[in-house]
Amino acid sequence: MRFIIGLLLGIAIAGGVAYYLNKAPNPFVDKGIIGNNNSQSNSSAPLMLAPGTKMQAANIQTQPIANQQNEKQEASAPNYDFYDVLQGKKDINPKPEASAATAKPQGYIIQVGAFSEPDLANNLKAKMALLGYSVKIRQRQENGKTINKVIMGPFESEAQAEEILDQLKQQEIDGTIINLSQ
Repeated sequence: MRFIIGLLLGIAIAGGVAYYLNKAPNPFVDKGIIGNNNSQSNSSAPLMLAPGTKMQAANIQTQPIANQQNEKQEASAPNYDFYDVLQGKKDINPKPEASAATAKPQGYIIQVGAFSEPDLANNLKAKMALLGYSVKIRQRQENGKTINKVIMGPFESEAQAEEILDQLKQQEIDGTIINLSQ
């Protein structure tokens, strides 16, 4: 008998909570906006835009003409359009300069390993990370095979690279210094 009373009481409480939640005002849903075709814009009402509509286009429709001229003058800031980037219509990174592409890289790197198996390169990278070193894996095609090179750097001077190489030798890790400008 207690079970049935508890069950009925639980159902009644759940029904009451559901009724309250459906009738209580919800800040996420405003049922009064649907079907409201009022041509006057209320400054306190949120501006609802369709996906892909730019905020500048919506502002032009709602602002006076004097504010439109000020907006055009302030347009020197970069304009990011989230939807165009996602759809691949715009590139998020600017194009590199021609002089940077033709210049040879400067400095020195240390190659601590070269492996045909990517797992071995990742194991060495993990070992180096545990020792506190930051390394990268570069894949190269040589004689039809993929070689995974584990490198550190670049370093500005050969003396910096020699110092790091000496620290690696103390950890029983061999490496080779490579001059990037050659």
